[in-house]
Amino acid sequence: MDERQLEEIPGAAEAYEAERERRAAWVMDLRSRGVSDYAVLGALEAVDRKLFLYAKHQSHAYEDRAFPIDCGQMSTAPSMVGKICGLMELKGDHRILEIGTGSGYQSAILSKLAGEIVTLERYRTLAELAEDRIRSSKITNVTVIHGDGLSAVDEEEERGLFDRIILNGSVDRLPAFLLDDLHPGGKIFLPLRGNERLPVFTVFEKAGRSTEQKALGGFRFLPLTPGIAAKL
Repeated sequence: MDERQLEEIPGAAEAYEAERERRAAWVMDLRSRGVSDYAVLGALEAVDRKLFLYAKHQSHAYEDRAFPIDCGQMSTAPSMVGKICGLMELKGDHRILEIGTGSGYQSAILSKLAGEIVTLERYRTLAELAEDRIRSSKITNVTVIHGDGLSAVDEEEERGLFDRIILNGSVDRLPAFLLDDLHPGGKIFLPLRGNERLPVFTVFEKAGRSTEQKALGGFRFLPLTPGIAAKL
């Protein structure tokens, strides 16, 4: 909405300013919770989280908490999205593969930080809703695919190589085929289940013919389920 439109609608300018101030205060709160990357904070401020929540939860959009979404899944708290995006060290020309679209909120944040996002969701309902929300946000560099991110891609469905791959759910081990989807020097970020209380968020970097692994800390993640959901 431009300035002329704001002036024509009674109370619109005041409501717009109040919303802007509320969002700015929310970003400052996220900074105090450990989201330190300024580009990530800018992306969080630019994306309207309300669009990615049920109507009954939209009044709580500026709370740093997860909410239930369709298909029995949960969204991710904004501070967690921010920390993870910061750890990914994204550049504007990066090509990203995201496995586990969920509501599409993280996909929208990533769209402000990288050049192209391909995001996979096993639930058709979630994939379709995420695509609608992303388009409503006027985001054009995200492709939502209903598919299984934990299975190797057929040659006929080749999607090219990526600079970063992010798994939004915990797994027992790195799916080895994902290394074939990386550019040299590319990185895969995923929560690994093990003997720890929480899954350990881990980065694998493709270095020539070898792979370097580094633990980045414990995060609370639901398990990532393979296959395409038979229903929903």
